[in-house]
Amino acid sequence: MTLPFKINNVSALQLFQMLRFLCFLIISIYFTKVPLSESDIGEWEMMLYISGALSFFWVTGIIQSFLPLSKRSLAFVQHKRIEGKSPELFNAFLLLLIFSLAFALLIWLMFHAGFRASIGVSKIPYPFLLIIYFILSNTTPLIEHIYLLQDKPQHIFVYGVISMTLQTCAVCFPVMLGAGLESAIWGLIAVNFFRFLYLLGMIYRYAEFKISLPFILNNLYVGYPIMLSALLSGSTQYLDGLVATIAFDKEKFAIFRYGCKEFPLVVILTSGLHNALLTRFSIKKDIPKVLAEIKKKSLRLMHLLFPLSILIMIFSKLLYGKILFNDSFYRSADVFMVYQLMIISRIVFPQTILIGMKKTGVLMRASVFEFILNIPTGLFFVQYYNVVGIALGSGLIHIAEKLILIAYVYKKLKIPPQSYISLGWYFFYSVLIGIVFVLIDHRIIYIV
Repeated sequence: MTLPFKINNVSALQLFQMLRFLCFLIISIYFTKVPLSESDIGEWEMMLYISGALSFFWVTGIIQSFLPLSKRSLAFVQHKRIEGKSPELFNAFLLLLIFSLAFALLIWLMFHAGFRASIGVSKIPYPFLLIIYFILSNTTPLIEHIYLLQDKPQHIFVYGVISMTLQTCAVCFPVMLGAGLESAIWGLIAVNFFRFLYLLGMIYRYAEFKISLPFILNNLYVGYPIMLSALLSGSTQYLDGLVATIAFDKEKFAIFRYGCKEFPLVVILTSGLHNALLTRFSIKKDIPKVLAEIKKKSLRLMHLLFPLSILIMIFSKLLYGKILFNDSFYRSADVFMVYQLMIISRIVFPQTILIGMKKTGVLMRASVFEFILNIPTGLFFVQYYNVVGIALGSGLIHIAEKLILIAYVYKKLKIPPQSYISLGWYFFYSVLIGIVFVLIDHRIIYIV
């Protein structure tokens, strides 16, 4: 498999995440252009929200803890390996599958035992289809990371192009033919079923079928602080969405959900860089080189993402009200603009260092801090900024959490911020985007 351009593991993961976002963005835009009601769109968004809210944290924890352990697990030190086969991979797959089934059972119990109110949802859309989608979709993120470990970036890119194209078509074509929202969900399930079969083939090819309870426990031990950290701090949009499900009806919930999105390139490129670099921490003597690489590549992202985020903020009203969606989603732009401030915290990577060096406990403690302050801060700002206040409070607390992690890396690991952050450029861009936000908020810069 040869592409006409060069690509590495970092850029391949970033492109894959971009393709995934584009897939769901195209679907979202298409749904606003066809005869689907705002109620139908709200049910689609609600289903994706519930699935993501109940899975993103443990999928993140298992995969991110598996990557640094994938080539040097103590559980298999005395084990005679089959060449080209990874027992660590098989056990990571088992963990993902077990968690998928367990949380699918939890969903079923909530739907059928009267616990829907506990998650703030009065009516769950398409519960049976949601459970099928949930089981199929939460092991398949392992596919691109298997290619990452095999050092096959071209495979990551080609797999992303094919699978996301198929998913877009499978969801949009039934609606185009007038079959309704339920048929679109079945299309989504069908693509994820084939992804799951493809994953099984990869497991057969690259994994050694040896169950190791010590490895599973070690994976969980390293991963549970990441899970809790993701649940508490990385769940910003899900926590905000939970408040929105309580405060708004389905139509207003859809408007909020369409707005509570960060600029996709920020999330895609930063998370792709983070995941790709985790495998580099397996050899201790290489850590200074990894820090230098983080600094170099994060600066490159600053020069790209900060200017783009500022432009997106300036033109957010035009994008939401005229270009991407319709007038019904014009109000989503205010929420969207606030979320662009998240770049200030995303563009620095102390969490990459902590996970790579298996110092994950501090991630959990910092996330507890964020979680405790997130809701009251959002409630405080909502008094003055309505639904925008939810996003503003979350953004400020998220930035505070990242500052705590930077301080910990400096004091406990003796790694100064300047060794992995280009501080001059970082402060310049952070102040600049803050000034632009204030100018837009006061209607000094305002384009519709």
